[in-house]
Amino acid sequence: MSTTIGSDLKKMEDKAEEFVTLTFELCEKRLASARAPLAPSQAALSAAAMAVHHSVETFLAVSRIPAQPAGR
Repeated sequence: MSTTIGSDLKKMEDKAEEFVTLTFELCEKRLASARAPLAPSQAALSAAAMAVHHSVETFLAVSRIPAQPAGR
């Protein structure tokens, strides 16, 4: 992996981590401030945040796989 691609991937990873952290914080604040039982849409926020987290992790992992020439 070239230095430029590695640097770009690191920047993306840092931004993704920031995004996921903010997403979890938002979910936690909404869950903590709920006065009534959670509506299904509110409860789905946590599941959506986890899906985003896992999607970002998968994207980053696949991005680190070295390119293979065709036919290998």
